Amino acid sequence: MANLPSLWKEHFSSSPFKEMSNFQNRIDRMMNELLELKGQSPSGTMDFSPSSEITEEENQYLLKVDLPGVKKEDVKVEVSGDTMTIKAERKTEKEEKSKKRFLSEISYGSYIRSFSLPQSIDEKKVDAKFENGVLQITIPKTETSKSKQISVH
Repeated sequence: MANLPSLWKEHFSSSPFKEMSNFQNRIDRMMNELLELKGQSPSGTMDFSPSSEITEEENQYLLKVDLPGVKKEDVKVEVSGDTMTIKAERKTEKEEKSKKRFLSEISYGSYIRSFSLPQSIDEKKVDAKFENGVLQITIPKTETSKSKQISVH
């Protein structure tokens, strides 16, 4: 897993049950990634793992996810508390009897990924756009989270 800025990492929780659940989710993700390397998912279908990018600007965070071959109606974004979940599905084409497939390196299947959000976002103003196979999610910061220049005396 890529190194994410500390504010995107999961925050310590006083609930041991939440910590165990988070640990289980990490283990599940690691196992799914291992199975993807072998070419199959636990469900027996080939899942795909799109690339993601998170950047920070003065007033917002920007999350981009490459979803080539996915239709807009097959993308779902949900924010619940401090977690954003992205679900997508790249469906296989119906195979015609007259076609012979000699090579297939294209992955099909479902995609689900959750990100822990910083506490300082305005979840009511989160905006998601899908264009040319790229999902772009704008996550506005709240006033309290914006950087402020502090003068040194």
